[in-house]
Amino acid sequence: MKTLKQITEQQQASRPTYFEDPEKDRLIELVLELAEEICVLRDRLDSCQRLAASGQGCTSAELDNFQPDDELLEQRLQRHTRFYEGVMKKMGHDPKKHDEK
Repeated sequence: MKTLKQITEQQQASRPTYFEDPEKDRLIELVLELAEEICVLRDRLDSCQRLAASGQGCTSAELDNFQPDDELLEQRLQRHTRFYEGVMKKMGHDPKKHDEK
């Protein structure tokens, strides 16, 4: 069994580095986590609106069981990508340059 220290070190080694300053890196990690939550909330709201438009209710169970089709999944992926790129640019980092490393 791994120790907590080993797990932490492994997680830190696998994280991407965006800036040389560790404080900036921690800040960008927090911003990206919040951005991810925003994407999830937007997707759930969109799913709820689609369920309501089709005459179904919008309970937690119905939301959890909602299965978007491939086209909707692609639309959401594109929206997430644009949102992520916009957040990264506002933080002074070009995500396309980072992906090439």
